[in-house]
Amino acid sequence: MAEVKTAQKQARSEWHYHPDLPIGNNPLFEFPWSARKIIAYHRDYWLTLSEVSFFLILALAGWYFHQSIITTGSEFSFGFAAQIYVRNLLITIVVAGGLHYALYARKAQDKETKYIAAFLHRGGGKFTFGNQLYDNMFFSLASGVTIWSAYEAGLIWLLSTNKIATLSFGDAPIWFAAILLVTGIWIAFHFYIVHRLLHWGVLYDWVHSLHHRNVNVGPWSGISMHPIEHMLYFSSLLIHLVIPSHPIHIMFHGYMLALSAVIGHTGFHELLVGKSRRIALGHFHHQLHHRYFECNYGSVDFPMDVWFGTFHDGTSEAKNRLKKRFRSG
Repeated sequence: MAEVKTAQKQARSEWHYHPDLPIGNNPLFEFPWSARKIIAYHRDYWLTLSEVSFFLILALAGWYFHQSIITTGSEFSFGFAAQIYVRNLLITIVVAGGLHYALYARKAQDKETKYIAAFLHRGGGKFTFGNQLYDNMFFSLASGVTIWSAYEAGLIWLLSTNKIATLSFGDAPIWFAAILLVTGIWIAFHFYIVHRLLHWGVLYDWVHSLHHRNVNVGPWSGISMHPIEHMLYFSSLLIHLVIPSHPIHIMFHGYMLALSAVIGHTGFHELLVGKSRRIALGHFHHQLHHRYFECNYGSVDFPMDVWFGTFHDGTSEAKNRLKKRFRSG
């Protein structure tokens, strides 16, 4: 308890707000196992109003409205692809735009639970159009949603024409549910590998540095990336070429990639609803990456950072370890 209080005190000088420190990872991969922590983590992940349960609802709704088109026709339909693009475009605008409006334009909860006191960058030549918000919106919508939708449309068409293995809930309910359950773990593994690659030399300078213009992030920063990074980031979806899947899995996977990044980059830890209700928002694990760059390349869902020595838990000890790694490297 004393160590936790010390960590909290040391972090106050760096952050306007931060969660309890040190932060941890998915308790499923922390030993010795704690049944209480594992159950609580996955209960909050799936059985409460969380981003993951929201994405699952969106995927189920998408399947309901699109299934008549998905299951008919053998030729690729650009009309169907356009529907997917428009749907993803509107959802991104509603989620990212809604969070930006509430938290940054209206400042509905002022700075409460905000990691950094300042509200985005003011101007700046490093941003396209000289404005962080416009820069982020342009790359998110013009490139991000387009590439995400292209992957999704292509995969769903391959499923609907039986060119790749399909799976229905009625045929294999356990396997169907298992794919949903491990999607976050696969995304974390894939993201770590791609993200480490993007921090290498030329790829960072020419590609990933665009995303890292955002030190003080906002909702529109989540998928504000170079088109090459979008192609790599959303290539996580290609796992469905080899894993028997259903369109619901693909849509859910896409929301996990796109909208989780939007929500995780809000810069706020929680959304306040009324006087007491709090809904988890920002991913402090990734906020640390935007501040220190060479740490936390993955996510807390799968502890790749722990295994490869790049985990930053938010404490001053972790910061010192990072500095030591820089000096020795």
